[in-house]
Amino acid sequence: MTTDPSWKREGDRHIALSGSWSLLVDKQRRRRLLRDFRQLKTPHSYRWDLRRVDAMDSTGALVLWKAWQGRLPEHLDCREDQRHLFERIAEAPPLRNSDGSEPANWLVRLGAGIVSVLQNFSGIFLLLGQVIVDAAYCVAHPRVTPWREISANIYRIGVTSMLLLGCIGFLIGAVMTIQVGLVLQTFHASQMVIGMMSTAVPRELGPVVVGLLMAGRTGSAITASIGAMHITEEYDALRAFGSSPSLRLALPRVIGAGVSMALLVIWTDIATMIGSAVSAPPVLHVDYRLFLQQAMHQVQIVNFWIGLGKGLLFGIVIALVGCYFGMTSPPDTDGMSRNTTLSVVTSLTLILLIDASLGAALTHVGLF
Repeated sequence: MTTDPSWKREGDRHIALSGSWSLLVDKQRRRRLLRDFRQLKTPHSYRWDLRRVDAMDSTGALVLWKAWQGRLPEHLDCREDQRHLFERIAEAPPLRNSDGSEPANWLVRLGAGIVSVLQNFSGIFLLLGQVIVDAAYCVAHPRVTPWREISANIYRIGVTSMLLLGCIGFLIGAVMTIQVGLVLQTFHASQMVIGMMSTAVPRELGPVVVGLLMAGRTGSAITASIGAMHITEEYDALRAFGSSPSLRLALPRVIGAGVSMALLVIWTDIATMIGSAVSAPPVLHVDYRLFLQQAMHQVQIVNFWIGLGKGLLFGIVIALVGCYFGMTSPPDTDGMSRNTTLSVVTSLTLILLIDASLGAALTHVGLF
């Protein structure tokens, strides 16, 4: 059991310390003591008495060292072991201020963050180039193509996600039709919801919904599966046998995710339109069969291909990001969890940026 550190003035120029000054002391308590010490205008002019301190380690000594502004006071009464501790701190390199109080500390953190982001994006682009080279090599040498891994990834990414995306697409279509239909009813234009859904679902809603959901589901799974290979040393064993990690790990996942996402966009579009048609009768007083018939006539083929291309592109991006953070994951659980989070966040950000860029570039395509 340790007592809390305390200090008191004994006279005008005498400060006596007592209690335990160690790492076991609460962090907020240490900060409060340091803040109180900083109120002393001339700490070196006081006589400091440390002889009643029960225990002191480098953490407690560092608190006093900061209060003394990086040098011993002129009058210090302490034990020999305490003096040796302060001497070691004095001989050590100066510590950087980690409390964020330096004027330019935020600029250093901002610069480090920008450099980290640029390094990650450059690594993703390098992996993309390597995957393209591997794909070209597989075209020239079909026997080395990992067909089994590609088919397995199509099943894991695509088939196992159909139920989830089907249910979510159905609910989104129903909710959007009800909400938009009720608004359009106030303008006596509720029939326009058919044209709106026929344009928005295949062009924007389907690909974005699939991309965002699969970024969390598939991107995290890819990063975790490859990151776990570092912990079990399977990744090192793969390289030791002379196999290319990008060919065996990245290429099957990129192809599988691209093919699966394109097909899942079509599946989600169908589920969304079915949900919209089912909810149309109570809102629009239109039979669901008539709704689907009119929707099929109003869907433009160019919007269908735009959505299909977005799904393919989103799948490639998700797989590339997941493979990069998985292949660069440290061989420990903390590093793997950190890289998994970065993978999901990066995939979501890229999907939204790509969708916004394509939306701005294709504004006059398929809308007029």
